Amino acid sequence: MQDLREESLKRQLRELQKQEGNWPEQMRKMRQREENSQRQLREMQQREENSQRQLTEMQKSVEYSQRQLTEMQHREENSIKQLEEMQHRAENSQRQLWEMQEREENSQRQLREIQQREENSQRQLREMQQREENLQRQLREMQQREENSQRQLREMQQREENSQRQLREMQQREENSQRQLREMQQREENLQRQLREIQQREENLQRQLREMQQREENSQRQLRDCDWIIARHEIQMTDKCLGRGGWGSVYEGVYCGCAVAVKQIHDLILSPHNIRLFNREMEIASKCHHPHLLQFIGATNDEESPLFVTELMENNLRTLLEQRQLSEREICAISLDVARGLNYLHHKKPVPIIHRDVSSANVLLWRQGDQWRGKVSDYGTCNFMQQTMTEAPGAMIYSAPEALTHNQTVKIDVYSFGVLLCEMCIRELPDPDRREVQVSRVRNTEFRGLVRRCLQKTPSMRPTMQEIIDEEKNFILSS
Repeated sequence: MQDLREESLKRQLRELQKQEGNWPEQMRKMRQREENSQRQLREMQQREENSQRQLTEMQKSVEYSQRQLTEMQHREENSIKQLEEMQHRAENSQRQLWEMQEREENSQRQLREIQQREENSQRQLREMQQREENLQRQLREMQQREENSQRQLREMQQREENSQRQLREMQQREENSQRQLREMQQREENLQRQLREIQQREENLQRQLREMQQREENSQRQLRDCDWIIARHEIQMTDKCLGRGGWGSVYEGVYCGCAVAVKQIHDLILSPHNIRLFNREMEIASKCHHPHLLQFIGATNDEESPLFVTELMENNLRTLLEQRQLSEREICAISLDVARGLNYLHHKKPVPIIHRDVSSANVLLWRQGDQWRGKVSDYGTCNFMQQTMTEAPGAMIYSAPEALTHNQTVKIDVYSFGVLLCEMCIRELPDPDRREVQVSRVRNTEFRGLVRRCLQKTPSMRPTMQEIIDEEKNFILSS
């Protein structure tokens, strides 16, 4: 039995050796086929790369096959080295052969699929080329249409710009027309208003003319009866000048054997209106009688510049202040005299008289025993001079803030009185730019308080001359 097994084994061994002798030939054929497959695969890869490399999947499969073949070769080398496991390796080789055959079949199938895909790719490529040509043709048509559209758009934009420019020009012309229309309407309104104003002024002038005629008739009637007119030859002028001002000069003269002051007013335009105005002022002055007003004696009334005759006084306040400082008793006495004279003018009927030129030069002095007493001068010509001369007769350094406006009341004289009282206390000419500094230099608190109340910027806040008289009487009693 053992011999039989040995013989069977030997026979099997011979068969195996015989099979093993055929195996290299088979391997060579397989490698040959594999090389052909590799060459075909490379050709296919080349074609596939030329077909826009759309066959990347096939390349990956072929690479996978090559990797498996490499593994198979490695296993075959191991089979040669391990002859003691020949049967096992033969089985493996047989299995590998089947696998290789199967892979070859797969490769053939893949090759056919790749060829089919390549044909499809070629067909798709032709279709894509055809579509690309169509797209290129459509693109050229679209570009042509776009160029036409751009040209039309530019033409439309140009037309729109022209329309906009024309519209702006029309709007500008319309605005100009509207502005011209408004200006014409405004001019027409102005003309209508001017016409109404002219008509109103004409009515006022007619009324004023009637009033002037009435006043002239009254003046003529009064002139026949007035007793203030002095013939020029009755006044004897001397060369002794007592003072000069913006309105004229004052000389010492003689009237009816008495020494008098003669005010020679500068040459004026002796129009009928000015003559009537001067006569009216003289009529008012002739009716003013007060111990603290300079006594008006009379005035000329001929074709020459008027001569204004008053009583002759010994001195004036400005000259006295230039010589020495006044005592508080003298300040009280003189300022009280001035306040009484102004208070008389302010209560004159039927219309109050506003002096408008209260100053130290217009306060004249006379002696009562050892005491200087004061009288207010220039009250009779203040209105006349203000209306007939270029410059107002009032000294601006004494003037109230409202002196240059139409809002003038008796409180203008109150303001000037306050400035005069300050001047008497500090013995310094008024300076509007240093008004507050000068007031603060008044030492007597009662005088300083009275000055501040008189210098209130609001006229209604200032005291009346009667209130000033009462306050100064209290000063005298308390001192």
